[in-house]
Amino acid sequence: MTKVKICGLTRLEDARLALELGADEIGFILAPSPRRIDPAALRGILAALRADRDFAGRPFRAVGVFVNESSDAMRDIIATTTIDVAQIHGDEKPEACAAFDFPWYRALRPASPAEALDIRVAGWACPRILADATIRGSYGGTGASLSREVAIAARNATRAAGKEFFLAGGLGPANVARTILEVEPDGVDLSSGVEEAPGIKSAALLEALFAEVRRADGELAACKEAADAAR
Repeated sequence: MTKVKICGLTRLEDARLALELGADEIGFILAPSPRRIDPAALRGILAALRADRDFAGRPFRAVGVFVNESSDAMRDIIATTTIDVAQIHGDEKPEACAAFDFPWYRALRPASPAEALDIRVAGWACPRILADATIRGSYGGTGASLSREVAIAARNATRAAGKEFFLAGGLGPANVARTILEVEPDGVDLSSGVEEAPGIKSAALLEALFAEVRRADGELAACKEAADAAR
């Protein structure tokens, strides 16, 4: 089944709805952005969710998105907010990330299949790579999409390196099913595609999104069953 991360959250009600609908991960921007959340507010949201009986025994991961932040600052924010893992989304190099003493994974913005193929040999010491669209002067959240060719190249290189592959960039209810069927990522990461305004999620778009993810997963499962039966 395709994992889903809903990112750029700023409100408790949106985070709760995302989890109720089936999100595996909820993401929070802790870097300059229209969707940035104050660490104290984030701590309150996570405390409320973890105390909510509706989510007892149903694990989820809280992800903090950082851009070109020092390891000391990230460590302090992780401790303050109680997030589970850091998404490293800036210009950080593999050797710098390898020294982190907290859970993390890398977001990359390959501009071409050749850049995507570099993922395999870059030496990222993390269990996951997230591929996002590249827009000059921006680190993400633009609503731009990776081309199918680049996304597949990134998927292949990531899996060849033994890592989980997540895909972000321009995803929403209208295209997430097609993307899952064509690229088959391990997970998808959405923010602007399910928003009414930056940081404010739309209940209708979230509901439509999860319906489309389930539809695509059903089609993939059916195709694999048919392929297995034909062998």
